This record gives sequence, structure tokens and C-alpha cells, in this order.
Amino acid sequence: MYRVEVDRNLCSSTSNCVEDAPLAFEMGEDGIARAISGAAPDEVLRGAQSCPVEAIRVYDIASGKRVFP
Repeated sequence: MYRVEVDRNLCSSTSNCVEDAPLAFEMGEDGIARAISGAAPDEVLRGAQSCPVEAIRVYDIASGKRVFP
């Protein structure tokens, strides 16, 4: 399982994460991406990797280590 953080200051609202991983990310009413709880790990990584400004950070819950970027 992963913990996902979206840096609101970096998110450029391209919605690439939503397009590439709609089960893991959605756009908020403010135009900033947010993670959807319970998404599959591969879906989370796919969405995070599609962010052109690396605003999405992914951490392994068990170890606490950052997985991406």
C-alpha cells in the first residue's frame, strides 16, 4: 500500500494523472489533483509518473520510504 501526497503548490492542473489513472486520482473543484483512497499500487504509480511537474509523491506505508519520484 502507498501513501500519496499531492503538492498543491506544484500541481499545474494538467490532469494527466486523472487521464492515466482515473481510479487513483481525481481533480478537485479547485483544479488541484487529489488521490483516491484505496487505489491499486500500479494505478497510483502510473498516475504519479504522468505528472509533468512531479507534484505527486508516493511513499511505501510499511517502510515509510519514498517510492516516487
